[in-house]
Amino acid sequence: MNLTILEISLMALALVLMAAMAYIIYRRRRLLLDATRRIERRYAFQLREAQDEIQRLSTINADLARRTNDAAQPSPSTKTELSRFIDTDAIVAEQRKLEQQQLELSERNRQLWDMSLSIEKERKHIQTLKNEIEREHKSVTDSIRYAKLIQNAILPSAEILKESFSDVFLFWRPRDIVSGDFYWMRRIGDTVIFTVADCTGHGVPGAFMSMLGVAFLNEICVDFGPDTHPAQILEQMRTKVITTLKQKNDLTEQKDGMDMGLCVLNLNTMTMQFAGANNGMYLVRGTELTEYKPVKNPIAIYPRMKSFESVDVEIQHGDYIYMFSDGFADQFSGASNRKYTYGRLKQLLCDINAKTKIAAEQSALLDAAATEWRGTYRQMDDILIGGYCVR
Repeated sequence: MNLTILEISLMALALVLMAAMAYIIYRRRRLLLDATRRIERRYAFQLREAQDEIQRLSTINADLARRTNDAAQPSPSTKTELSRFIDTDAIVAEQRKLEQQQLELSERNRQLWDMSLSIEKERKHIQTLKNEIEREHKSVTDSIRYAKLIQNAILPSAEILKESFSDVFLFWRPRDIVSGDFYWMRRIGDTVIFTVADCTGHGVPGAFMSMLGVAFLNEICVDFGPDTHPAQILEQMRTKVITTLKQKNDLTEQKDGMDMGLCVLNLNTMTMQFAGANNGMYLVRGTELTEYKPVKNPIAIYPRMKSFESVDVEIQHGDYIYMFSDGFADQFSGASNRKYTYGRLKQLLCDINAKTKIAAEQSALLDAAATEWRGTYRQMDDILIGGYCVR
């Protein structure tokens, strides 16, 4: 499915608008929650004060009532004796004080009732706002889920990939609904071009860049010939990104772009070349892993721009080729709070190949390892690992 730059731009604009809506809803929800917490804290404090005061006044009321009752109803045998000591004026004063405190208690009860009504009104208002935000959030989420269908539609299907390889898997775990990581493949005769790329950002902004990346690859590889090398494709990709995004060597400018590994495989001669922009490639033969390192430059403008290099790769039937984004290696562990690292990833791929050569089973083992390592820690970034078994 080939898309023009205009079509990609329109879809990207729709994704950006959805991202803006999602951000507004997120900010409104945060403000609403903060306001709710402040109201609840204020009213909780006032309720505690009112309850303490009610308790204090009730205690005083009971004490004065007891004292007044004892003074007002002496036993016949002690009336004469008590009359010498009881101060009638003091009792009257205490009774007046008690009446005043009872009035204060009634006023506090009235205030408490008004406060309860006010709290209930605030709760209903907050619930109304919460329901509205949830409806808006669902609408935006549904739109982004539809955008995911568009993103999936422009990527090559598993059936097309399996036409050129004996087995293949794509371990793809977007951090959000849509992803900044993408894979791509094109076959021209006996030559297969395939790549795994990692765009700047994730979510909607990353998906926008991934769609541009797919569009650029479709345009560049229309004129692909037998003498085209993967480094040439990366150079043209970099030129298109810099030109389209109007990038300049300004330190204050956001340098959006992508990292990618790209292979060109000739199925007839069983020869392959690799070129990488920040992303390398692993080749596993049996259980032995060989690493092919990239040029440390992104597909974007860079202060010290280097030319990309094509590397010849010796290939055999049954070899597994792995290309990847940095999401798996950079994921933090919930147990140790450390990154997984590329060293562990290399060992994991060797261990997986010792257990099985079936692509689906390898993907399941990667999933189990990622889940166990992450634990309760949130997923940091999009994750994509492509495994390609040569016929």
